[in-house]
Amino acid sequence: MEIRTRPKDMVALTTLSFLSEGPCHPYEIQRMLRERHKSYAVGKTRALYRAIEELEAVGYIESVETNRDGRRPERTVYRISAEGREELENWLADVLTSPVDETPVFSVAVGLLAYITQERAEQALATRLVALQARLVAVDATLQLAQDDLGLPRLVLLELEHAMALASAEMDWVRRLLGDMQSGALVWNEELLRAQFETMHAADDRRRKARETAHLGKLPRPADHRDAQSHVAREETR
Repeated sequence: MEIRTRPKDMVALTTLSFLSEGPCHPYEIQRMLRERHKSYAVGKTRALYRAIEELEAVGYIESVETNRDGRRPERTVYRISAEGREELENWLADVLTSPVDETPVFSVAVGLLAYITQERAEQALATRLVALQARLVAVDATLQLAQDDLGLPRLVLLELEHAMALASAEMDWVRRLLGDMQSGALVWNEELLRAQFETMHAADDRRRKARETAHLGKLPRPADHRDAQSHVAREETR
């Protein structure tokens, strides 16, 4: 699969990930983006709807139903397809495996690590370590060539030092992450995550219903409205 790492692709990847938790409509996806602090996608409504259209066009998601809540616009509920689940895991594995220059691609993938199996994640991250080591060696060779053979001053080569520092720091972090996964300090499986997500969604539904009830309680009752009109009429006749 071609590795897609543009910003709008990250919106599509996140949308596919959220739909793997269960069917929902775009408004719910927007809320989840805000609540889970996915800053790269928050506020990009057009990108979200474009991502949904493209994911549906290739068969990775499908519409379940279209409903209307009061005077609100119609809302189409989407769910992930079997092809979409396979694409999600392959997509995340590819992004985790191959270092790229765009940001925040790796950060996005790490933040969605729960949507890939732990075994696949460990394989991808181990492969990433090899790629990072190769990048570090290549950049160091380029730096030495520029300094020794071309005689370029350090000041114009700082970007290479920066690239090496980033690669080295990331390698250290990935090693620690893999160590935690292999030691059992960080573990997950589908059953555990499904239970956690169900608990989280149930709590969210309770909070939303409580807010709606509180809001309705603040609205004027019809009797109060009639009393107000009668009071105004009496004032006008005086």
